[in-house]
Amino acid sequence: MERKSFWDIPVAGVQAMTAIDFPGRLACVLFTRGCPWKCRYCHNDSLRFGGECMSWEDIEMLLRERVGYLEGVVISGGEPTLHPELRSLLSWIRELGFAVAIHTNGFYPDMLRRILRKNLVDYVAMDIKAPPAAYQRITQNENACIEVSRSINVILESGVDYEFRTTWHPSVLSENELMETMRTAAKIGIKTYYLQKFNGQGVSDRELVDAPSRSFPPAILDEARSLFPVFDVR
Repeated sequence: MERKSFWDIPVAGVQAMTAIDFPGRLACVLFTRGCPWKCRYCHNDSLRFGGECMSWEDIEMLLRERVGYLEGVVISGGEPTLHPELRSLLSWIRELGFAVAIHTNGFYPDMLRRILRKNLVDYVAMDIKAPPAAYQRITQNENACIEVSRSINVILESGVDYEFRTTWHPSVLSENELMETMRTAAKIGIKTYYLQKFNGQGVSDRELVDAPSRSFPPAILDEARSLFPVFDVR
C-alpha cells in the first residue's frame, strides 16, 4: 500500500459507528492525537500527548470496508486542525465517497479557513469553553480567546452546517460565566448551540470526577431557549 502524506497524522483510535457525532449521517470517528490546551474536564485527556497509534493501513482498510454503508467520517481529537496534513486527509476521505465532519476547539482558524474554502468539510462542531475573559483560565493557554473568535467568524461566514457547544462543570465555570458564554455566542450570530453535561469518563482530574453531579439550572435553560433558534442539552 502506497504511503500517503497524511499518514503523519497520529490517530489513536476509531469509533466504528456513531449516529450522534455527525447529525443526519451514520458515521465513524477518527481520534487524532495532540492538543495544546489543558482543559480540566477534557474526556479525551490521554490524546493530548503522543502515544500508541493505529496504523494507517488498518484505518484505510476499515474505511474502505464501510464504503456504501457509512455516510460520513468525523475527524475529532485531540485537536485535528493542528496537523498540517489535514487537508490531504480530508481530500482522500472525500475521494472515498464520505461526507466529512470536523470537531474542533477553534485554536487554528487559518487551517479551518483553508479546509472550508476548499469545500473539504460538510459539518463543523466547535467547542466554546467560556466567556472571553475566562478562556485563558479554562484552557491554560494564552491568546486562546483571540484565535477562537477568529474561528467562530470563519465558520459563520463560510455557510457550512455547524454547531457550537459548551460543556459545563460548576467547579470550572460558574453559572454567571455560563450565562455570559451563551449571551456572547448569541450576540455574534450563532444560531445552533448545545449545552453538554460533564462526562467523567476519561477525565484525569479526580476532583471533577468525584464532585456531585448537577443539572443545568432552569434559568440557564430558559435563557438558552430564548437565545438560540436551535438548542438542546446533551
